[in-house]
Amino acid sequence: MSRRLPSLNALRAFEAAARHVSFTLAAAELNVTHAAISRHIRELEADLGTKLFHRTGRGVALTGAGKDFASDLAPAFELLAGACNRFDRPRGREHLVISSEVPFAALWLVPRLGRFTAKHPRIDLEIDPDNRLVDFSKNEANLGIRYGRGTWRDVDALKLCECAMTPVCSPALMKSLKIKSAAGLSRATLLQDESKRLWPTWLEAAGVARTVAASGPTLKGHLAIPAAEAGQGFALADDIMAGDAILKRRLVQPFGVRSSDHSYFLVRRAGSRESAAERAFREWLTAEIAAFQKIMAACRSAPNQSIGKFA
Repeated sequence: MSRRLPSLNALRAFEAAARHVSFTLAAAELNVTHAAISRHIRELEADLGTKLFHRTGRGVALTGAGKDFASDLAPAFELLAGACNRFDRPRGREHLVISSEVPFAALWLVPRLGRFTAKHPRIDLEIDPDNRLVDFSKNEANLGIRYGRGTWRDVDALKLCECAMTPVCSPALMKSLKIKSAAGLSRATLLQDESKRLWPTWLEAAGVARTVAASGPTLKGHLAIPAAEAGQGFALADDIMAGDAILKRRLVQPFGVRSSDHSYFLVRRAGSRESAAERAFREWLTAEIAAFQKIMAACRSAPNQSIGKFA
């Protein structure tokens, strides 16, 4: 018995429009016109006998039936993409997409990727630096690196390391300000993160929240680290964000107090089967982080030793 299916072009147009909640973005993704997307949606609605989108003055919105249909279609398109991807590259090669927090990718992961590529030359790695939570149901990535408490829904999360925050600054700034304790930060510029929550937490842990104001310019993403290296002020950072700069003596950690309530996690779609490429990346990443943490621990225990001792 043959299966009754609507036009596959119409289904594809609907899946893209539902994912973006935009006919314009769907048209751009599929390299067709806005009118073509609109026509496909009308044909699909007529074929199914139900409205899938509300047309509003500012765009479109999914109806209840549209939301349910989009949810049902997403895994089907993921299966289709997986079936086709095996033909995208020469036999034996695997494509692996990693969605990563921007600071993690820029300041720690990218400088080390050469070692992964050398060890796994048949894996084509794609890094997508993005602070948003990747939606694995939409086949946006194979794995994700997230920062938080590990309480996300619909993912399996492997803890990589804790994020113990402490102030960092350039050696020249530390020398010029002659700050001897955390209380001396009242005379310094404190570079703020986007949420403005890190400094209050650390100042409370250091016991100086009543005398030191958590104020200063706000630098989004990982911009506070290069600003601190340039002597613009003190930034709060963990070893992942500032470790390489500390090992190269571009930054110092003048205080022993560290605050921590978040960690880095490697995440994947809940219950999904781990591919050989995903396993290779997981094993490489966990080994790299473990080795890096040992180096940073040794650096803190002997801060005056030469860099080569920890390399």
